[in-house]
Amino acid sequence: MQVRACSQLTMKEKIGQMLMVGFEGLTPDANIGNLLQNHFIGGVVFFSRNLDNPEQAFALTKKLQQTAAGATGIPLWIGTDQEGGMVVRLRQGIAQLPAAMALGAARDPLLLYEAAKGTAMELKLLGINMNFAPVVDINVNPRNPIIDVRAYGDEAELVAELGIAAMLGFQDGGIVSVIKHFPGHGDTEVDSHAELPVVRHSLDRLRSVELVPFRRCARAGAEAVMTAHVGIPLLSGGLSVPATHSHEVLTGLLREELDFKGLIVTDCMEMNAVTQGIGVGEAVVRAVLAGADLLLVSHTYESQLEAAAALEHAVADGRLSEARIDASVERILLLKELRIGALRERSWEETRTYLDHSQTLRTIKLLREKSITSVNREPNFCQLSSEVDTLVLWPQMAAACKSEDEPIYDDTLGSFLNPLMKAKFMERLYGTGPSTDEIADLVSEAEGYGQIIVGIFHTASNHGQTVLVRKLLAGGNKVIPISLRNPVDLAAFPEAKGFLACYEHHPLTLQALSSVLLGKLEPEGTLPVTLPDYSLEGGESYERGTASRVESAT
Repeated sequence: MQVRACSQLTMKEKIGQMLMVGFEGLTPDANIGNLLQNHFIGGVVFFSRNLDNPEQAFALTKKLQQTAAGATGIPLWIGTDQEGGMVVRLRQGIAQLPAAMALGAARDPLLLYEAAKGTAMELKLLGINMNFAPVVDINVNPRNPIIDVRAYGDEAELVAELGIAAMLGFQDGGIVSVIKHFPGHGDTEVDSHAELPVVRHSLDRLRSVELVPFRRCARAGAEAVMTAHVGIPLLSGGLSVPATHSHEVLTGLLREELDFKGLIVTDCMEMNAVTQGIGVGEAVVRAVLAGADLLLVSHTYESQLEAAAALEHAVADGRLSEARIDASVERILLLKELRIGALRERSWEETRTYLDHSQTLRTIKLLREKSITSVNREPNFCQLSSEVDTLVLWPQMAAACKSEDEPIYDDTLGSFLNPLMKAKFMERLYGTGPSTDEIADLVSEAEGYGQIIVGIFHTASNHGQTVLVRKLLAGGNKVIPISLRNPVDLAAFPEAKGFLACYEHHPLTLQALSSVLLGKLEPEGTLPVTLPDYSLEGGESYERGTASRVESAT
């Protein structure tokens, strides 16, 4: 499939190349067929609703590319959010990265590069040529509801180093890496799916913190950047204008100050933060005026038609010049020529032999093992004795924000720990938000055990978990809290003599965790986020909570 030149396209075809759309189902429906054949859409975005298994994904991408070839002769962007951890859209049959915060704890950019390259090669084999990853937001706000463990940590240099490693790995694996969310979604407390988050920092602060990873990624050869729907009044004349709609942010800051030459991709243009009061059509026009090249309209067919029509009208009315459209389309076609070019025909039988590649799986397993973080306030407190009666209390997992899908793994720590224990062993699952009665029952049962492990998961929305841990700690027996998400949750327990963090609940992570608990594997992870020090009045002072600084010798 040969990429046509911009000068050969009609205006309708050019506008189509600037849109990337989603659809419902595991096979192309009539709506996506119409958009590709009659509106010449240039890209498709996949969610978990579109992806069941690798063979189905392979057939789906092939069908979509065939439809696009018949309509425009230009290959499609086919993108997805395959970040790792809780944000992966194809969740079986291919290699998957750990959660970004786990990678921040492992702190091994060379291994991360190899793992990202391997996962990219598998995505490319299935026909997915764009990954909306890595997240290079800095999670400096522990109350952030949307970034959280999707970030590598809360230090600019760490995020930049690991972000570059992942980005280059994806690119060297043959696909486009879209770093996100510019100019930084890390210090926000609301979800832009619902409303506009506002960042009120000075420009000096932005340059020294939030912009550091984006600047360094741009210098390292970033090919695409996704915009954040966040307001920065300082850069928008005092107004809370979404960065996606701000010429000062996308053109002044990203294009000119950071000297970024690649694609500017928007986050979904159906999110309330950009559509409230103006609708999708006006939202996409404002994004192009600000400097965006590729516009995601991920969900609703009517909104996708509205977006295409609004752009066409804006050109016809002179609000958008043909030169402005051409500048974006030239960038899009140039990168398509580089990353897609002529599509190679490959059978499923040949393709399947390259998936779940053993070398990539070994690298990812090692990263998971290196991520396990132990903080001991008493020497070796986080090690168990296999000869002491043990109770594991394990929370039921759930998606914590709109960017995540519900978990598919039902593995628990007990399934890995039980075979290694000699004394009495029991595991109890408890509700994500345990009731007062459930907490009382669990605390009562725990009295009969010499050592207790209690997992916690996203306590900001599930305060009952915090209550449970505090009651267990007050009981006098050995209690080891384990964070299965953001270890900031552990700061609520200054009385704990030690705790563990593993950042996710992937089966291989739980296997590594069980080995750490029994002393068979040395915990190498370093906390990538700062824990609030609740021993100080107000709990607002922070101290770097790395394993090397606060733990005793192990």
